[in-house]
Amino acid sequence: MRHSMGSMPARLLVCIWMMTFIAAVVGVPAQASGRTVSPTVKAANRVDLMEVGHLRLSKEEGSEISERGQASGTYDAPVTAAFTIHPKSVTVVFTIYPRGGSIKGTAYANYKIVDSLGYFGGTFTLGRGTGKYRHASEVDGKALGFSGIINRNTFEVEVKAKGEINL
Repeated sequence: MRHSMGSMPARLLVCIWMMTFIAAVVGVPAQASGRTVSPTVKAANRVDLMEVGHLRLSKEEGSEISERGQASGTYDAPVTAAFTIHPKSVTVVFTIYPRGGSIKGTAYANYKIVDSLGYFGGTFTLGRGTGKYRHASEVDGKALGFSGIINRNTFEVEVKAKGEINL
């Protein structure tokens, strides 16, 4: 004759409770001794990057314009950038100078002209950093977002950068 142990959900609940209890009892001595049950990995110092830069022309040569300005947001720092403008794309090599070092990067974006404005949007990757930013990198190798507007008459640029980085 079969003995009933209740419904299936009740039996499942009892099993989960027992496994939790056993894990708690086994885990307490390991924590108390300072040992870990499984290896732990120190999480990287991740930063949510959100910068808006306002740049002004410092030099123009053919399809390349060099810009200088100030970024505000995560780092509030000076920034320089060299834009190479193609008919339908823009390539940018930039450096931002936050306190304690610098971060270089390269951006690739689509480019569209509407009246006197050039709109761009694409991605950027980090290159070499210095000082406390020498290990700066994209999280999981994922490129960061990059967009902006170039005034084609004055060459003033507003640029936005967003993403998550490791430091």
